[in-house]
Amino acid sequence: MNPTPIHIRSFAKINLALAVLGKRADGYHEIRTVFQSIDLHDDIEIRPCRHLALHCPDLASVPREENMVWRAAAALAQAAAPGTGAEIVLKKNIPQGAGLGGGSSNAAAALLGLSRFWSLDVPPGQLRSIAAAIGSDVPFFLHGGTALGIGRGEEIYPLPEVQPAFLTVIHPGVHISTAAAYKSLNLQLTSLQARHKITGFCGQLADRSGDMAGIFNDFESSILSAWPAVAQAKEFLKQRGATAAMLSGSGSSVFGFFLSEESALAVSRDPGVRENWRVFPAKTLSRAQYFQSMFG
Repeated sequence: MNPTPIHIRSFAKINLALAVLGKRADGYHEIRTVFQSIDLHDDIEIRPCRHLALHCPDLASVPREENMVWRAAAALAQAAAPGTGAEIVLKKNIPQGAGLGGGSSNAAAALLGLSRFWSLDVPPGQLRSIAAAIGSDVPFFLHGGTALGIGRGEEIYPLPEVQPAFLTVIHPGVHISTAAAYKSLNLQLTSLQARHKITGFCGQLADRSGDMAGIFNDFESSILSAWPAVAQAKEFLKQRGATAAMLSGSGSSVFGFFLSEESALAVSRDPGVRENWRVFPAKTLSRAQYFQSMFG
């Protein structure tokens, strides 16, 4: 065990494209999505301890056994380090239930951090299996950068990196459960051309400029009408000059791309920002930047 504490940045994601193909026999939905890492992050510190412990004051209402960091730590310990301890401190910044993958990112960061802290040599395939058992988005955060997710989103294929881009993320102060989002979806409308649409989008990724035209999300057709606060946040970004704006995942956060870092920062300071909004200027991360920035 490493006696020196380890600090990990647990980065958020957005979905540049998301197509829902239909419901599977196992009850999950078959999707195709393009994940993209951004530099908005939570912080995790791992310290020496005789037993496994988790401290997260920001999620005090969440039972320990339901916290994805705890589930990741317990699963890794059981699989590769029985009886080994660590004290994990999680400081949240990424909003919960926002479509930004905060919990999934925390779980993956815990897996990677504890593997280093405990000096484990877990085969990548085994680590991916542990990640997928915790949550559909967790395997992406073992990769970072730009990647295609298929199946439940847990099967990950790296894609050509998008050009560096600046964006502003707004969490409009409402929570949308994944179950509610899927329930609101009209699958007959979304699945018709979904496979061709996602294939075309992936094929054009390397040529996309900073305006990110062509991003899409099948959830928008139902989410924006059912949750007016989300639609209002998206419209706010468009009115402030976003070259493209969209819902992330199944919501409730929206993001907008801007041609400069200054423009993205200006939106976060705009006097029109509502009191219950949380606004984050951000930038995309390549796979190399993702891992270079994760530990430090």
